[in-house]
Amino acid sequence: MPDYRYYVETYLGEDIPEVDFPRLIRRAQAELARMRDVYAVQPRPGLDPAEADAMAVCAVADAMYEFDQEDAARGLAKVTVGSVSETYTAPPELCAATLALRAAHFRREAGYYLQIGRWVHA
Repeated sequence: MPDYRYYVETYLGEDIPEVDFPRLIRRAQAELARMRDVYAVQPRPGLDPAEADAMAVCAVADAMYEFDQEDAARGLAKVTVGSVSETYTAPPELCAATLALRAAHFRREAGYYLQIGRWVHA
């Protein structure tokens, strides 16, 4: 599992704060493990398998962090213009379509380092 130093110095990540990194990297590894259960996954040609895995997990962790930030921003917003005030809150759960789109985004991010294909059943 990549550590924060790897994330910053090798992957060249800039977004995830060090305090949030352990949680996100574990979530990203679990997502890649799920992908391996569902899809045929192998390193892109020319990449060392260990390096491809480490880079892919960092890419997925970055995407997860961005989604976490987006979700937090939607949590509560208060807008006041003159005497009109409105407050919006995000729904308590994300819909299935949003979750599916996020999973596809995680595959796309990991796909920079890993080939992710469909299993062929004989």
